[in-house]
Amino acid sequence: MLLSGLAEPMDPIAYAKAYLSNRAQELTERLAGVERSRQRDDGTLSADAEERATECENDEVLDHLSDVTRVELAQVRRAMERIDKGEYGLCEHCGQPIEEARLLAVPEVTGCRACARARIAA
Repeated sequence: MLLSGLAEPMDPIAYAKAYLSNRAQELTERLAGVERSRQRDDGTLSADAEERATECENDEVLDHLSDVTRVELAQVRRAMERIDKGEYGLCEHCGQPIEEARLLAVPEVTGCRACARARIAA
């Protein structure tokens, strides 16, 4: 496995650590940007009805973006904790190894494909 910009192959855990660390930083920066975007100069909505409606719509989009980012950041941090505990790569539901291709595609995944399918079907 190669991490972008590196010449030497990395073991799967080192790759996951590097990827997850970078992703956590990106998500933290995104959250900070969303929070900055939410702040108005004086904290009040515009007096103009159309402008106020637009501001409210923008706030809803920012709220959704914040929620999605927080969920993803929690997943990334959870995967990082599993690395620290020596549990990374094992399904948190059945304890079986998670497929390497699945881990490479989604390093923050905590469940195997079979358990994910079972949860969806339930």
